[in-house]
Amino acid sequence: MYRLTAGDKPIDFGRHGMCGCLTHEGRFVALNAYHDIHGFVTVTSAPPFPDTDRYDSERVRAYRRALLTQEGFGLVFDVPIVSRQVIYTAAGVPLLRLALADGTIALCQTRVEDNLGVVQTWQFSQPTACRYDGSAWLQRFPYVQLTEGGVLPPVSVQSHVWAAQEGVGIVNDALPYALCVGAHGLELCANVDGSVTWCGQHAPTSAFVLWIGMGQTPEEARAALSSLQAVPLQQLSETTQLPADDVLLARAYAYGALCTVPVGDQRVCLITDHMILPLSWNRDAYYMARLLLCDRTGYETVWRHLLWMFETVERVNGLWGRSYLANGRVKDKGFQLDQQLFPLLELAEYVAITDDVALLARLTSYIRLIFAHLEAYRAPHALLYATEETPADDPIALPYPLSSHVLLWRVLDAFTRLGFAKFLPHTPEAVAESIAEYFVMERDGVRLYAYATDGKGQHHAYHDANDMPLALMPVWGFCAPDDPLWRATIDFAFSEANVGGFYDGVLGSVHTPAPWTLGDLQALIVARVLRDEAREVSALARLQRAAQWDGALPEAYDPRTGEVVSRHWFLWANAAYACIQRGVFDL
Repeated sequence: MYRLTAGDKPIDFGRHGMCGCLTHEGRFVALNAYHDIHGFVTVTSAPPFPDTDRYDSERVRAYRRALLTQEGFGLVFDVPIVSRQVIYTAAGVPLLRLALADGTIALCQTRVEDNLGVVQTWQFSQPTACRYDGSAWLQRFPYVQLTEGGVLPPVSVQSHVWAAQEGVGIVNDALPYALCVGAHGLELCANVDGSVTWCGQHAPTSAFVLWIGMGQTPEEARAALSSLQAVPLQQLSETTQLPADDVLLARAYAYGALCTVPVGDQRVCLITDHMILPLSWNRDAYYMARLLLCDRTGYETVWRHLLWMFETVERVNGLWGRSYLANGRVKDKGFQLDQQLFPLLELAEYVAITDDVALLARLTSYIRLIFAHLEAYRAPHALLYATEETPADDPIALPYPLSSHVLLWRVLDAFTRLGFAKFLPHTPEAVAESIAEYFVMERDGVRLYAYATDGKGQHHAYHDANDMPLALMPVWGFCAPDDPLWRATIDFAFSEANVGGFYDGVLGSVHTPAPWTLGDLQALIVARVLRDEAREVSALARLQRAAQWDGALPEAYDPRTGEVVSRHWFLWANAAYACIQRGVFDL
């Protein structure tokens, strides 16, 4: 059982492309749903984010932080709440336990039913009076990014209220999307700013149920509500799931399931988070897919994700974009070299583990096309491929990045080991030779790998928490653990000499100047490669300190307090941690 305190992140819930968060009192901060036009839509107490502020990083960060302090919309008690605890059931459904000042114990369970909507069930130890209040906007998901890659066309947030025999509803015709809500005494009214206010009084009772049917039209939402109300209600119990030995590992699986979004027939998208950016980056998704390949039960999900990546998503000049809406449409068009390579690695590792050569045959033509279109980014004088952005979505100092060329080597090596070298443009040996020729630099009398090069003698000395292939070089077999170049590069990366990439003893990023959990994960990989027990213990301790109440690892944190600096929701970090703990990155 998790005890909630002030400042803790909200309570996550959801599955099958419907998801959201609750306040510590059980009120809705947001209820999000997959949408085939917009990727995701949301009904949320957070006001719309102005498009004029999208390139203002401080306002973006402030909006994200405000998600933690939303009052939400839903049920309210007149009696003060004295304690709050969360239990996760065996199915991963949150059960909130509230103790009121008058001695009442209130249990609240919020669950998604199939693809219909949400059922919130309340159970009280004695008859308790409650009411509704709060305002919410039904809108396209705001997708508030620190590195905005292109503002989406505006969509109205104006909603109106409609009534039906089954309940009351909200519809935004511009999306289109609708909710139909069933609950005794609930009233909704539209406001001039486009939001809707929830209000109403509920007589003292020992139980209460709120049904929210969802659909793209009022008719669909009304039908969903009727179906939800026909589902037998469950008696709430404080029986917990078996205690997790590793909460961070358990979070990886639970949050991975929440971030797995069905898209059409036989396709799934893996989003990076459900509350800030329900978008897909090929890089982030790879680590969750690789974790799923640790167990046979995850094979089908990876198969569906590969079909989504290769056969569903849009391309930019034949190549993958920086990020995607869940429906497969490009959100950000920026070209990143590693985003072209992670899907290929995911496919190669899937085939190696499952022996599904039929899928490889089905997707071979796409692989050829990726390499053909990459030729536009190849240096005229060398086996080097340029990128426009780093894996942190930032501009790069010099065009050719080390980590992505190590990743290229890994992709070529993986396909060669499968016996499918015939459709590859290069051998892994040729890429390794190019790395040795163009990326080795000398700094203060020490030879090491540069972060990036222009291929003509200029080098950039830096390393970033987002660039995990450097840490994985010995794991993948590119070099030995005692390789002097790799060791020197690691020593530099984890030192004050790594200006902009090292903060308070932890690897970070200029993208958000602070220690990153991905930096601790690189330290953990390096520690295990070097069999450095003290380094491993230190990295694990920092990760445990940075983890939130439910085991969620943020993007970046304050080294003194452990408080979150950036992104309370972040699939990649927990997924990579779980890969390490499951032995994926062992020598």
